Amino acid sequence: MKQYMQTGVPAPYGGLKNPLQPSAATVARGRAVYDEHCTRCHGAGGLGDGPDLKELNLPPADLVHMLDMLPMNDDFFLWAVSEGGVPFGSQMPAFKDVLARDDIWRVIAFMRAGFPR
Repeated sequence: MKQYMQTGVPAPYGGLKNPLQPSAATVARGRAVYDEHCTRCHGAGGLGDGPDLKELNLPPADLVHMLDMLPMNDDFFLWAVSEGGVPFGSQMPAFKDVLARDDIWRVIAFMRAGFPR
């Protein structure tokens, strides 16, 4: 987080914005991807309270809080999900080789829609 606040995201991610419209279909697919890959740590509502919380050295990010922070732009979330927790000192895995970039964008759209259930 400190790195982002000081220097922004690395060049390959800098300034990128979600190219997908936040349609019901996009958000629904984002929810499915989030449920499969993110809920265990970040919790169903994005509060960092997932069932794997006790197994982690650091608590997962409270995504709801992060979405309210400025300037948490799309490029930050794309970078964080793609590269995982190494830049932040956390155990979050990198998803750039696991998920298609459009699925990462769908997760971001789901998060921005307020974690609808």
